Order: sequence, then C-alpha cells, then structure tokens
Amino acid sequence: MHHHAAADWVNCAANLAIVAGYIVVPFTVLRTFPMTRPVLAAGIGFFLLCALTHLSMAFGVDHRHPLMLAVHIVQAGCVWGFVLGLARLIAAARARATPE
Repeated sequence: MHHHAAADWVNCAANLAIVAGYIVVPFTVLRTFPMTRPVLAAGIGFFLLCALTHLSMAFGVDHRHPLMLAVHIVQAGCVWGFVLGLARLIAAARARATPE
C-alpha cells in the first residue's frame, strides 16, 4: 500500500510541474512570435486547457465527467486552430520573404 501512495504523490507532482509549464508557455514563449489575435487566442486556449487537463489528472478526476469532455472538445478545437493558423502565418511569411 505504501508504494502505491508514493506513486500517487510522484504522479501528482509530475502533473503539477506540467501544469506550471503549460501556464507559463502562453505568457512567455507564445508572446515572442508575431501572430494574429485568433491564432494567439487558440494557442493560449490550448495551453491553458492542457494545464486544466493535467491539473485534473494530478487529483484523479474522472475524464469521463461531462465537464472534462467539454474541456477536451474545446481543447481539440484550440489545438487545430492554433496549428493550422500558425502554419498559414508561416507560409504567408515565407512567401513574402521569397524573392521573385
């Protein structure tokens, strides 16, 4: 039983470290890239919802709960909005930078 409790504490600590990282990224790394507001908003949403997911994992929340299902649906939209939007911005920047 003691080993199980130690593993729970390690899992909780690891997830809380991940939460901290996901919270820091939007306010540090993402801000250094020139992005449109919608792409930035999608990236912020994605990283903050990742933080919420790992926070729930740290404390053993059942991911089948309707709230977590809603979080994951919105998170899925945010990640693809961010990835596809950023890809479009990068392609446009490359096209502008390519001499004709």
